[in-house]
Amino acid sequence: MYEQVIVKEVISKDLVKVSCSTSACTGCKSAAFCNTKGREFEATNDKRFPLESGMVVSLYLPPARTIASTLITLMVPLLGFPLFYFLSSSLGEKGATLLGFLGVAVGFVLVAIYFRHQRRRYLPSVASVIG
Repeated sequence: MYEQVIVKEVISKDLVKVSCSTSACTGCKSAAFCNTKGREFEATNDKRFPLESGMVVSLYLPPARTIASTLITLMVPLLGFPLFYFLSSSLGEKGATLLGFLGVAVGFVLVAIYFRHQRRRYLPSVASVIG
């Protein structure tokens, strides 16, 4: 999936901070689910285009990685509930339920740690310079 964004800041030769314009959001297939409208986020510049602040570029968001990151974000915490619930079933229903919710929280923490270490792997990349 390709999207047009505006370069806000060049962090390094292979990393830039970009922002979606609202006009780009109207044609986007994921506009209803997007949480980056008006926000700045990072993108890789693996092809090392000579970028400057204010340039319009095209980003490539690999569909498989986008789906994988969504599944990881949602499924790991969700799997934490039954895992903690069944492991603590000897505590009774209330205790097991509370520990099940603790499993969800632990799942979110694990996901945050994972994405902190694998951050660059899931970043969109600059595909081309438009203007």
